[in-house]
Amino acid sequence: MTTPLRPEDVLASLRRAGLATRIDAAAFAAACDAERDGAPLDAEIALSALASIYGARGPSEASDPDGAFVVDEHAASDPKVLAAVWLAFERWLERPIPVSVATDLDELVSYAGDMCFLRRHAGAAGEAPCVFSVDGWRPRDDASFSLYVLRGDGEPLHALGLPVQFHVHPNTEAAAAGIFRLDGLTDSYREHAPTCAVCRDNLRRAADAGSLPDEFRPLLVG
Repeated sequence: MTTPLRPEDVLASLRRAGLATRIDAAAFAAACDAERDGAPLDAEIALSALASIYGARGPSEASDPDGAFVVDEHAASDPKVLAAVWLAFERWLERPIPVSVATDLDELVSYAGDMCFLRRHAGAAGEAPCVFSVDGWRPRDDASFSLYVLRGDGEPLHALGLPVQFHVHPNTEAAAAGIFRLDGLTDSYREHAPTCAVCRDNLRRAADAGSLPDEFRPLLVG
């Protein structure tokens, strides 16, 4: 027979993943009770409890110290939520994010994930943190949400036993590895490559081999 999870044990596992670091144990236990509504406590209910404390409309005072935030599916298109997420990603990236990607949550996440990933090309930033997300579902109102986090290592998140997504566009990841696909030039790679020695070397090699798609060739100019 499986031993039921206890709030204190789940809270410990969240803290090992760098989450809930400033959340009071009693407050977390109360949130777990509210979310599970008499059902056995499991990892998904614990994630809902964490989201209820963090808040589900982007960065908050509770989530900021953990480099994390939650966005509820119903809040994803709210301009105030998008603005808060935009500012959070700019803090994480330590650089501006184009307005053109700031009006849609998926585009913001994709761009920020790409730019974080591409920073790993730069010397000391080789272990730069990247964007991960954990998807959750809230039984009490049948709503889905996502927890977004900035981490150098995703393993502690995977240890929670929940689905974890690593955010980088497949075309960006391929180009960063020197694999240039037709129609595969992303905005993030276009912005990054001209000032990246690794990418410029990859581009030159592909151009010399006659395998560089035309859309990538302007990146070699200058």
